Amino acid sequence: MNATITNIKRNALDDGPGIRTLIFFKGCPLNCVWCQNPETKTMNQGISFDIEVCIKCLECQETCPENAINHLNIYPIDLNACYYCGKCVEICKMEALRFTAFEYKVEELINEIIKDKVFYDNSGGGITLSGGEAMMQFRFLGKFLPEVKKHGIHVCLETCGYFDFVNFKNFVLPYLDLVYYDLKIFENSFHNKYCGTDNNLILHNFEKLIKINSIDVLPRIPLIPNITTTKKNLTQWKSYLENHNITKLELLPYNPLWISKISKLGQSVSYNRTTWLTKQEKDEIKSIFSKFEFKNF
Repeated sequence: MNATITNIKRNALDDGPGIRTLIFFKGCPLNCVWCQNPETKTMNQGISFDIEVCIKCLECQETCPENAINHLNIYPIDLNACYYCGKCVEICKMEALRFTAFEYKVEELINEIIKDKVFYDNSGGGITLSGGEAMMQFRFLGKFLPEVKKHGIHVCLETCGYFDFVNFKNFVLPYLDLVYYDLKIFENSFHNKYCGTDNNLILHNFEKLIKINSIDVLPRIPLIPNITTTKKNLTQWKSYLENHNITKLELLPYNPLWISKISKLGQSVSYNRTTWLTKQEKDEIKSIFSKFEFKNF
């Protein structure tokens, strides 16, 4: 059994305690219009094209057996004709063309994370399962995580919360030390509009998870201007968390750098704020959650 992964990021400091290795699993059940990692949305293979690196040698275009590449287009690959044979990726000396998905066996991924164990041990760090949504590949996690725990490595899961709780409990939960749980939009109609699904399962799973004493759960709110940052939405989350006796959360400031990934994937943008949160916006958000404990904001 293999995992489909888009990236392994080492020496990360913001996705759990200590120095961590982030594993970005491919596939997500949501379709958030601001997705920071659009290359992880589907389980399908993809090809990223960096126009700033490309020198227009046209070798990829000449070598494509399906004639699926045309550099007259900003994104040159016809995704309807491409069979992802990889010949264009292999021949591109500048690495302007890259696959977005890579297959790992359990032992291969273990070997990758073990390289950083000295940093985990010295900093109280570990690995963080990110994405996409790692629970999309829960059967692989059920094989992978027991091997991780044999090495005494701390495991954090970053999740959107949209998963089958029975599978989560049987395959993943026994090996977790920490869960970062995203809470995006409180009202169902807006959650459907901006995330592609309702949030009933997300809230149901969250309420079940916080009752389990053996696991630490930290709710996180991504701060997307004019979507999740409305006073109404944040006030609704404040009341919801207070009603469940939660006093700690993480606020995730909007990062506009994801927009540059979209054109590289041949996709279109449906949300295009290009600026970071202002100090005034941050101060207004802080005032809503003044009674909560939160870090790095």
